[in-house]
Parts: sequence; structure tokens; C-alpha cells
Amino acid sequence: MADLAEASARVAADLETRFDRINVAYKTVNNTALETAIFIPKTVSSSTAAATAPVLVHFHGGALITGAAPDLLFLGDWVRDFAHTAGAIFLSPAYRLAPETPAVEILDDIADFWTWLHAALPGTIRAQFPHLSPDLNRIAAIGESAGGYLALQSALQFSGPARGLRAVIAQYPGIFPDLPAFNPRPDPPDAALDAVVDGYVRGLEPGAMRVATAWPGLADLAVAALQNGRLRGLLGEDPEGRLTLRYALARAEEVPPAVWVIQGEQDTLVAKEAADQLVDMLKRERPRAVVRYTVREGDHAFDAVSSLQDEWLAEGVEFIKGHWLK
Repeated sequence: MADLAEASARVAADLETRFDRINVAYKTVNNTALETAIFIPKTVSSSTAAATAPVLVHFHGGALITGAAPDLLFLGDWVRDFAHTAGAIFLSPAYRLAPETPAVEILDDIADFWTWLHAALPGTIRAQFPHLSPDLNRIAAIGESAGGYLALQSALQFSGPARGLRAVIAQYPGIFPDLPAFNPRPDPPDAALDAVVDGYVRGLEPGAMRVATAWPGLADLAVAALQNGRLRGLLGEDPEGRLTLRYALARAEEVPPAVWVIQGEQDTLVAKEAADQLVDMLKRERPRAVVRYTVREGDHAFDAVSSLQDEWLAEGVEFIKGHWLK
């Protein structure tokens, strides 16, 4: 735990050194504010000349169960460097978390965030930095695991609210429930992992709501759900199939935003086969989509130690910039 605290402190110090920060509520649910953190590179905010800046939205991971906005342990070095070197206004919105909140309502939060961004972000920025305007025609989204899932949902299902979204980086995002390789139940299941999930569910209080549980909070629940085939049940009812890739693709533009999927070959939490199926389905249903798929050796979150100087990452970032910043 000391190592995690040290890592969190290092990320927090880097953000404070290189970015100015604004926190603002984009939505209120039952008197609870859902906030987005807004980071602006000091190289951009310190100027006095009128300027526009592209926008990068980060959705945190955590199986839709855990995580915070931003979650310092999920916000990898290369992601922060990517935002900074692009001179981007960098947002990290909170959203309600399962199982207290059904995942379909999490999607409502994401749609509402995009609506807020277009209506209120320019004024929010100008109030602090009068010279600066966000370029709402040059938006990219990025997210790891469940965050990658939400970034893809933004690009496909929410093409209206998320207008201006040009490119998505989705890291190990294969948690769409209709993917055959999504969250399989092992045979036999692990009784100890089932006990973790069942114990948490039994303790749920009616009306409870969470909007932030910073990693490693509830890591045991998230890992148990992912490794023992229990995530589907924790996501709640979905009678319309809104959580699925098929539903999202049915509402996607013929040419959706460019997509870069990153996946670890040996991922023990979100199977590579699920990412394979996601990419295949996206290409089949939207043949004009521009999709880059990178598979690297490693487990879940393998890229946490990666750098923008790594060749594979540098090439992918240039691919995204070519669609985002053109």
C-alpha cells in the first residue's frame, strides 16, 4: 500500500506542476454533485494571447464498480504526457458506480456529461482564463478498461451529444455484455470470489449511491466480478440492451470517430478474445470505420509503465493526432 500511496503522490505532484485545475459539477443526482476535473497545461493557460485548445476527455476504469475522477493510479504517465504535449484541455468526469447504480444510468451520466461539455465548458474556461477557448470540433476520448468502454460508447451510441468527437483510444475495453468472450463464468467457479461479491451485494443499502472509490478501494470486488464471471449481474437490468455493442453500433454514424484499441495478450481481467470480437464487429458493422488494433505482451494495464517514447505507442498517438487535430 505504501507503494500505491507513493505512486498517487507522484501523479498528483505532476498534475499540480504541469496543469492548472478546475473542478465543476456537470450534473446533480439526489443532491449529489457529479464533477469533472478540468486540467489545462500551464504552457497554454499562462499565455495572454487569444487561443483555442483541443479537448481530451478521460474516462476512468474500474469495471464500472470502482475508480475516481481522476483516479491517480489509473492516469498513466503516457496519458498525462499525451494531454500535455498536445496542449489539450483535459477533462476527467466522475460517474455513478455499480452495483449501487445500474449501468444503464451510468450511460445516462456519460450522455449528460457530453451535453454539459458543449453547453458549459467554453464559459467555464473563459471565467478562469479569458484568453482561452476549447475547440469543440477537435475532441478526443480515452479510457482504460471500463473507461475505454465508455469512450467507445461515446463515439458510437452518443454521436449526437458527443458531436465533435473525432478519435478514441480504448485500452482493453472488451466489457460489452453481448461479446461472447465477455466475463465468462469459470467451471468450477471460485467460491471465495463468489463470497466477495455476494457479501457486498448483501450489504447494499436501498438508495445508496457512489460516485468515487479511488483504487485500490473495492479492488477485491472488481477483480472478483471480472475473474469469476459475476460482472454481468452487478451491472443491473438492461431490458433495451443499451449496454451492448450491437445497440451502440445501431446508433453509430456510418463513419464513426477513428478508434485505437489497445489490448494485452495475457489479460486476466478482460480477455483479449473480447477485444478481438469487438474490433471484428466494429469493422463488420461499420466497414468505413477507421480502426487501429494494437496487441502487446502483458496483462491488464500493461501500458501503465509505457512511455510516449515507446515506438508502438508513439505510432499510435500519431495515428490519433492525425484524426483528432487535423
